Amino acid sequence: MRLLAGVLGGMLAACSPPREDPSRLSVATMARLTHAPALTGLDSGRFADALAGVHLEPHAFEVGNAVVEAMFAREVDIAYLGPNPAINGFVRSGGNDVVILAGAAEGGSAFVVRGIASTEELRGKRIATPQIASTQDIALRSYLRAHDLAKDVTILPLATPILLTAFSRGEIDGAWVSEPLASQLLALDGARLLLDEASLWPEGRYPTTVVAVRRDYLKAAPEVVDRFVRAHAHEVRFIERHRAAGLDASVTAMRAIAGRQLDPAIAKAAWARIHFSTELPPGALPRLARDARGAGFLPQSALGGLVEPGPLERAP
Repeated sequence: MRLLAGVLGGMLAACSPPREDPSRLSVATMARLTHAPALTGLDSGRFADALAGVHLEPHAFEVGNAVVEAMFAREVDIAYLGPNPAINGFVRSGGNDVVILAGAAEGGSAFVVRGIASTEELRGKRIATPQIASTQDIALRSYLRAHDLAKDVTILPLATPILLTAFSRGEIDGAWVSEPLASQLLALDGARLLLDEASLWPEGRYPTTVVAVRRDYLKAAPEVVDRFVRAHAHEVRFIERHRAAGLDASVTAMRAIAGRQLDPAIAKAAWARIHFSTELPPGALPRLARDARGAGFLPQSALGGLVEPGPLERAP
């Protein structure tokens, strides 16, 4: 009986997920200006200082949906990502995994085109987004549905380098993207701004980047999460109050973390479209969820518990 109990105990242990380790924190971000609080916090060492005694592991990703998969695989604990991938992660996990802690960036998404003067002229065109079911992809699909163009426009999810090349070669007619890619496209010959997404939202406010955490990590290491959110809030306040210094620090961090060098004029133009806040614009997340459902990317589901406000409420 003891032997059997030992065997069963070993089997149960093997089947159980590994325990959370509060002495480590894996943080995901992307090399985009809309992720500036993460970039500056990591590159300056301020996040590491705020988390003294915790081993901080930064990870750079290209798209938000890949971040969610990494969170599901327990490879990432806290992440900066678009609100739609975060909502998708929450719903897919039945509310048991990805939850949002705070806002990070607002604005900074735009619809850039060439050879198109009006929405009606989108018929028959090829428009790119960063990834299928990304925040910008869903925004484009929602916009097209609202103008009865969903069946008349080809949508192509393209990675940033491919998207830039495709637009410059005339292989696509436009793209709905976030900064700094929007300003990089606008700098190309013949490009024009068809739409700033801010024009579609009350007071021009909509979330572009949020901070999310794995629920299991939050339960296991609430004090670590509180410390991180305090550090995040500090970065947001600094960047928003010292815009020029925040831009310089963000560009430097992008170069250090991802090896990406931004033209100063493009960086300045992109920065003007982005604002930083830990708050989430009222009603924004439910609307984004409705848009995702309308695009066929999200089942009907309740969003109760999507946001865990405690750590931000405790941040000074």
